[in-house]
Amino acid sequence: MGKTPDTHTAYRVTGHGPIKILLIHALTGGTDAADRDGVKGWWGPVFKPGAPIAEGQATVWTPNLFGSCYGSTGPDQLDPFPPISTRLQAEILADWINSLGLNFDLLIGPSLGGMVGLELAYLLPDRFRAIGIIGCAAKSDAWLWGTNEIQRAILHSPELSDAEAIALARRAAMLTFRTPTSLGERFETPGKMREWLAYHGRALAARFTRKSYLAMLDAMDAHDIGRDRGGLVQAMAVINMPLFVLGMEDDRMISTGSLHETLDSAKEAGLPCQLDWIKTVHGHDSFLIEWPQVMDWLNKLLREVP
Repeated sequence: MGKTPDTHTAYRVTGHGPIKILLIHALTGGTDAADRDGVKGWWGPVFKPGAPIAEGQATVWTPNLFGSCYGSTGPDQLDPFPPISTRLQAEILADWINSLGLNFDLLIGPSLGGMVGLELAYLLPDRFRAIGIIGCAAKSDAWLWGTNEIQRAILHSPELSDAEAIALARRAAMLTFRTPTSLGERFETPGKMREWLAYHGRALAARFTRKSYLAMLDAMDAHDIGRDRGGLVQAMAVINMPLFVLGMEDDRMISTGSLHETLDSAKEAGLPCQLDWIKTVHGHDSFLIEWPQVMDWLNKLLREVP
């Protein structure tokens, strides 16, 4: 690992069960994965009594990624802010894990969190027994770069205030998180569609920052676990742990081809790996919607962790 900048990593620990899990959030997530008093967690249902990672079942660490704005060091605090990548984010998490002396049974990450998770599994393969990634691949592709660039162009628009830029960029992003079928089943008029997009734009603008939004897009664009390591197969060989991948049908953000490239590379490297699918009309955001299928997949991981 290269020298990482001096940083602070905010995190939350939920539960007290015997299974130790590191859960890494997606692009605009944070440390609150589980519900708590006055706070709705971004993955709340999977922590409820009887769910796969309920408090008595697992102990779950949820750190906030470098570059975000929920307590960890980000571009609003660090000036100048270094060029960011999922690799740098993983290096900073690796420093945090080493400083606390943590070991985990399972590493889980959806979307950007899964990208960082793959990098972290490369850096600390002895700290995890298995990794599960959701809606992400071993490297970003041109489709993802393009959809991110639309958001970035909006965020760089000098005539827009921070709130306006974040809200408008989020409107564009929402169309990659869902599908034509999903939206068509829900909205019957243009006005209702506009209201939904405006709501999600305002909601993000109220809780996120413009600089962190740009940083997270940049990290995602730079993602490639095989870069400067001899390619994906050689990088996967270093990870050397079971890999579980959960894809979403009709994902408009992460391409099916990139998922298969990830699985093919893992298989060629000799990793035990499985690709499962959420059957859905909702696309990328299905990991936040299709709770029964998400829980089935989590239960499968917990059964099969070596």
